[in-house]
Amino acid sequence: MKVTGYKSIVSCEVVFTPLLILLGPNGAGKSNLLDALRFVKDALNRTPADALAARGGLDEVLRQAPGASDEFAILLEFGTELAGESASVEYGFRVGRDLTGQRALVVREEHCVIRRGESGSGEPRFEVQAGAVTGGGDIEPDRLYLPLAATRWDFSDVYYDLRDMLFHHLDVDQMRRLQSSQRTGRIGYSGKHIGPVLGELAFRYPVFKARVDDYFAAMVPEALGVDERLVDRYSAVELRTRDAERPFGPEAISVGTLHAAGVLTALFQPAVLDGQAKLVAIEEPETALHPAAAGALFDALTEASELVQVVITTQSAELLDRDDVDPASVRIVAMENGVTVVGEIDAVSRTLLEEGHATLGELLRDGQLRPEAGA
Repeated sequence: MKVTGYKSIVSCEVVFTPLLILLGPNGAGKSNLLDALRFVKDALNRTPADALAARGGLDEVLRQAPGASDEFAILLEFGTELAGESASVEYGFRVGRDLTGQRALVVREEHCVIRRGESGSGEPRFEVQAGAVTGGGDIEPDRLYLPLAATRWDFSDVYYDLRDMLFHHLDVDQMRRLQSSQRTGRIGYSGKHIGPVLGELAFRYPVFKARVDDYFAAMVPEALGVDERLVDRYSAVELRTRDAERPFGPEAISVGTLHAAGVLTALFQPAVLDGQAKLVAIEEPETALHPAAAGALFDALTEASELVQVVITTQSAELLDRDDVDPASVRIVAMENGVTVVGEIDAVSRTLLEEGHATLGELLRDGQLRPEAGA
């Protein structure tokens, strides 16, 4: 993933791993990097203008320092499967001000290239310059072409792979509310629909529902699991404890406990198990969690990463206070002179980790982690 000119990001390139850990303090720009990826999803689900409006408009997204920019760009390279054959995809776009003043924005460039198998035979592709599609045809210059291209099977899977990415910044107040019991197969950005998703897991994927309960019990003392509670036509979440006579409804569940339930549900939601979602991103999964439960949380993240691409942001030393964290899966995010810098762990720290002299958590506590020079 390459991002330029987006919020605090001047330019960065991140190679994803099955479990990608974006590690850095508050205000470093971890959320901005995730939001650039989420912008792709939102712009494809609706329009670039709608996605920008949800973020306060183009001026709130364009890089302001050092030196103001009038455009931003996002480029993604990823693997997928087309008609049973592996393929690699390159998709990206540049969005900027409309210098004619007729529109709030212009998609200055958009392109997609699909390379099948080792030979890359066929290479379906398109390129669009300010609404003009190479090879003929036009679209509105403030729209993306990929949703239209998805009507052709070549680009359909690419569109759905990007549109169905899942992002979560969990809000416990949202998760406490009664909600429709309709089965959606996925929880919302803030944790909405957690009750119905737990119910669907129990019905369709009892083995994975049992895994959620196992991890939950390891993270929350005296807990046996977390379930859906049906209230008339509505759904809520319920804590099951060793005292079978006293299940706890959403209002009686603590912040840390409910947040942990949301994280586990997000990792193993039916949209992941169905293969619909190829990526799940969770901001600060350790929020309000007791440090002693961090080990079980990391194990859950690791298991889920065998099913789906998992991306998290964190600043928790406890979560990384173990010997089996792969340094290659960590990207250090730092703020330097008002600019977000993203890079692999610096060489000195990497050596300390590889030789077993320290854990990531210990280096984080000591303030020794830095992005690799030149990131």
